[in-house]
Amino acid sequence: MPKKRGDRRRRKKEAQKADQAKATPDTLADKGRAAFLRKDYDTAVKMFTQAIADDTKNEKLYSNRSASHIFLSNFDEALEDAKSCIKLKPEWHKGHYRKGVALEKLLRYQEARAAFKEGEKIAPEDGSIKKCLEDVEALLKELAISLEETAADNPDNDRFTAMVKWMKDGGCKFPKLYLKYYSQDYRGVHTLCKIPPNECVLYVPLKYLMTNEVAMESDIGRAIQKSGYEMRSEHSWLAVYLIQEKHNPNSFWKPYIDILPDKYGNMPMLFGDLYKKFLEGSYSLTMADNRMKSLRAEYDGIFQSCRAFQKYKFMEFVWGRLAVITRIFGLNIHGKKTSALVPYADMLNHITEKQTDWQYDDKRKGYTMITNRHVARGEQIFDSYGRKCNGRYFVNYGFTIDNNFIDNDAVFRATLPRDDPHFMMKFKYLHSSATREFQVPPTYSEDVSVLSENMKPRNMFSFFRFLHARDKELMLLSSADGYQIKDIGPISIRNETAVLKHIQEVARQTLKKFPQDLKTDHKMLKVNKFMDMNHRNCIMMRCGEKETLHWYIDLADKAIPLLKMAWKDLKRIAAKCHQQQTRFNYYVTEVVVPLVKNQK
Repeated sequence: MPKKRGDRRRRKKEAQKADQAKATPDTLADKGRAAFLRKDYDTAVKMFTQAIADDTKNEKLYSNRSASHIFLSNFDEALEDAKSCIKLKPEWHKGHYRKGVALEKLLRYQEARAAFKEGEKIAPEDGSIKKCLEDVEALLKELAISLEETAADNPDNDRFTAMVKWMKDGGCKFPKLYLKYYSQDYRGVHTLCKIPPNECVLYVPLKYLMTNEVAMESDIGRAIQKSGYEMRSEHSWLAVYLIQEKHNPNSFWKPYIDILPDKYGNMPMLFGDLYKKFLEGSYSLTMADNRMKSLRAEYDGIFQSCRAFQKYKFMEFVWGRLAVITRIFGLNIHGKKTSALVPYADMLNHITEKQTDWQYDDKRKGYTMITNRHVARGEQIFDSYGRKCNGRYFVNYGFTIDNNFIDNDAVFRATLPRDDPHFMMKFKYLHSSATREFQVPPTYSEDVSVLSENMKPRNMFSFFRFLHARDKELMLLSSADGYQIKDIGPISIRNETAVLKHIQEVARQTLKKFPQDLKTDHKMLKVNKFMDMNHRNCIMMRCGEKETLHWYIDLADKAIPLLKMAWKDLKRIAAKCHQQQTRFNYYVTEVVVPLVKNQK
């Protein structure tokens, strides 16, 4: 009896081993299929590649590797494998199916339909092919209807059509997008059909990217390098190249350059007295003036150093720089950071919550724009220029955005007074520069959209605290390295009260420089009757500054009474501020509470 049970156990183990042996892939093809099923597509490609090396006439191996490449977004490789499969066995429907899938991923919908039709002829009962063919035909029909609907919408149709043809002839792909005009100077990119997430809506190969490297290797680029002049801005390389190519009627880039604006009337640096009148009191006028002076200095430097550049006028250079700054993309191409102009992609308007992500795809050897959510038919496709104040949007790009309060800012300027009892010591640690200027948003938080040190609110408060520090307070601030002007936290109730009053007074004085008050601006924006977009942008610009200045005035009015409270009276208010984080409550939590709680 025990012997029989032992025999059964032994036979069971032997059967299990046999089953395991059957389940374990023993050929390269089996290993590839197993890797594919567990979604390890890199290993699948590797196994199928090794299998193909041993059996170059096996159409199924090419088909399987094509499917693996699709999941790795290696669409060109997937297409080549599908073609190899068809060449080996043209009567097998799976090869045509693989070809159709790859072509569809490459945005070549007409060719994809032809491939699916070939597969359907061979295997009319195949559900996958039938479904793909129905989907691509429905898409092509929708695209045709949409294009017909939008054909008469483009006042620059001839120039734009020429650019589209130039791009398509070079392998650019954007079959689901079209350009829509809202006015003579305002246009946007829209979808011809609904688009799911994770779909490539724009592909631009490397040859069609105007990069810094292309500009520097051009005739004018080499001439400037040979002259020994060092560019103040890397954007100038592309600017001078644009000017050179604009003068060349046979330029490769002519179809692209032809659709660039002839002038930039929406840019504040080119405003006349009419629009400047609406910006009286705004720092944007100074910012625009400084930008123009910077361009003049760059132009003069190149002009004086490089004879080949001397045939170009200053306003041509301004045009080139504005074309670059309003359209530039920062890309990483084969591990090297560069700047580039990207045809079609640079026509997208700005929105903070964009529907797409873009990059240079090393595998596809080009710029790709991928949807990150569902996009409806007819919806405008946006890019994001990043979080910025309206001053930067306005001066750099020529537009403003609504509801930008948290990122808008205003200028605060303060000077160490001569009658300060510690003037000489403070002046020394200010490096003999008694005045500081800050351009800050309405918050004390560090969650701001700026990088420059003079644009961080805490650095402004730090400077004002240093200005109002007295006697023992200065001793507390000193260290072996002297005073760290930008790292000064709350010092004392007396000091912080003086700081708030000083900032409040600066804000009030700055508001007096504007001819109209904030209520007037709010009323104008509510009525929304302007001469043009430039007029509205001017009002939006100055409104954002005034709102910021008023926030700091209100901050002082609300915070100073709290600084005068005893901790037992402030405790309940502090608890509410901690529970509900607003910009004011954050200041109370971070500054007022520690000062009051620790007062002696």
